[in-house]
Amino acid sequence: MKFAKISYLILLNLIGALAGGQAFELDAAADGRGDSGYQTKWDSTHSRLLVFRDTSAPDIPSARIFGANGTSVPIFILRDFRDAKFSDVWAGAATPEGGIVLSVILGFGDRPNPKDQSKSFPPLKSLVLTYGPDGSLKKVWNVAPYQHQALAVDLLGNVFALGTRDAGPEGFPMLIKYSPSGAILGEYIPSKMFPIGAKALDGSALNGSPALFIRNQHLVLWVSSTREAFRLSLNGELQRKIAVGPTIDRLATQNGFAQGTIAGLALEDSGGLAVQVRFWPSITSVQGMMLGMVNISPEGTEVKLINPPTGVAVNTQQFLGITQDGKSVVLEFAGKGHALVRKQ
Repeated sequence: MKFAKISYLILLNLIGALAGGQAFELDAAADGRGDSGYQTKWDSTHSRLLVFRDTSAPDIPSARIFGANGTSVPIFILRDFRDAKFSDVWAGAATPEGGIVLSVILGFGDRPNPKDQSKSFPPLKSLVLTYGPDGSLKKVWNVAPYQHQALAVDLLGNVFALGTRDAGPEGFPMLIKYSPSGAILGEYIPSKMFPIGAKALDGSALNGSPALFIRNQHLVLWVSSTREAFRLSLNGELQRKIAVGPTIDRLATQNGFAQGTIAGLALEDSGGLAVQVRFWPSITSVQGMMLGMVNISPEGTEVKLINPPTGVAVNTQQFLGITQDGKSVVLEFAGKGHALVRKQ
């Protein structure tokens, strides 16, 4: 089982302007400190803002589901699994009913210490959990030997899960489609289609983690390690592979930068990609880094800047996705634990 998870963002106060366009303030400081900070996800299919994190205490929320009016519902995984000692949340997605689906590793013993290799891993369970809009546990799927690193749910409640398998030979499907009851409806994206196999889902320090999202009946898979985006039908048919990395590098060079890395991306109504790019004047230093939004055509052949790159401090702004009415959802960090979520 791989545990090379990227550190999450810590959000204390969250101010938002989301699907309804109404501004509101949310104070999550009372949630206490988890084992990691909250990871933030905008679910464009169901217009929900989700946050989730790792926890080791039953009274510490593992996730929250935010509504358009600013209210949120906490999820307490370890209250539902009293025998577990820790819960690591790898991915989340909203459901049509207003709930949340989470990919979770439950540990039934002390959490492993990366600095102490002398202790073995405790017993683990790889689960997909569904919680209702009231925060109650509705479904438990044991998905071992898989560990899902990205999730998306369509309008019918089918769950798409991207991840790796803990045992067995290479060549296994990395993308699985589950029915609302947990039956496997399809298996896609074999690991052998990547030269490095399942390691393609290890993520990238510069380009983030793998991602999965649905918009306008299309499924998009972002493989950050290879900087490729795959557009599929909801039946798993591969429609387009876009080499985002070389396209962004070419644009960066044309505008006088040493390189471009991907901070976030989403599928536009046209079928093209909206990409937030970090433009680096130097490959070895973040000094002078600039942030810009880029459009890549549906065929992946054309790329253009939506607006000129602007100078920003590192990790002060994050593009989360696109709303149903085509607006960009952006997370901006104001310092001291404050963040602004707005659509523009």
